Amino acid sequence: MLAEAPAPQEKSKRARSAKDKEQKRELILTTAAQLFDLDPDLLPTAAAIANHSGIAKGTVYLYFKSKEEIFLALLEQHYKNWYADITGAITEDKPDADHIIQALCHYVEQQPQFFRLASLSHSVIEQNVDKDILIAFKNRMAQMVQVTGQELAKKLEIEDDETCSQLLVRSYAMLLGLWQISTPPEKLAEILSSPNLTVLQPEFSMEAKQSLAQLWVGYLEQNTSKGGGFWKLGKLFN
Repeated sequence: MLAEAPAPQEKSKRARSAKDKEQKRELILTTAAQLFDLDPDLLPTAAAIANHSGIAKGTVYLYFKSKEEIFLALLEQHYKNWYADITGAITEDKPDADHIIQALCHYVEQQPQFFRLASLSHSVIEQNVDKDILIAFKNRMAQMVQVTGQELAKKLEIEDDETCSQLLVRSYAMLLGLWQISTPPEKLAEILSSPNLTVLQPEFSMEAKQSLAQLWVGYLEQNTSKGGGFWKLGKLFN
C-alpha cells in the first residue's frame, strides 16, 4: 500500500543557523521520498516538494540545483545504509557467506525505494545532475565499495581486496537486475500473471539468494581456502 502524500505545510521561515539549514535539507529529502513513494515511476517536481515541505520553490534550489540532485542524495543515503548492513555482517565474530548474503538481500527487501531509485539512476537521475556533483557522488560510491571490499578481504584472509570489491559490485548488479524483472510496472505485471508467462517474473527473495549463493560459492572456491568452512548453504533457506 502506498503512503499518503504529506499534507502541504505553511511556509516556514528562512533557515539561518547551520542546524536549521541541515533540518531544512532533511525536510526536503523526507518530503521528496514520501512523494516518490506515491508514484515510483515519476520523480516529483521541485514545486510539489516545496509545497508539501512548506517552503518556497526557490528555497529548494538553495539546497539542490535540480530535483534529480534531490533524488541522487536520497539514493546515496540508501547506498550508505546498504553497505553499512553488509559491513556489519562481514565484521561479526563468526560470519559465514550465508549471513552476508542475507544482509545483501534484507535491506533491498525492506526498502523498496532503494532499487526504484537505482533503476532510474543512469537513465534519469544522473543524466540531469551537474558534472561536479556526479563525480563527487561516484567517488563516494567507489569509496564505499572499496572499504567494504577491504573488510571482506580481511575476513577471508586474502591480500587482493580489489577482487572482493568486484564481487560486491557483481552482487549489486545481479540483485538490481533480478529486482527489475521481478517487480514490473502494474500493467506489465498483469500481463505476466498469465500461467505461461510466470517464468518471466521470478520471485525476488528466493531467486536473489540462490543466484548470489552460486556467485559467492564460485568466488570462494576460486579465490580462498574458506570455501567449505566459510560457506554454510543450508542456513540460507531456513
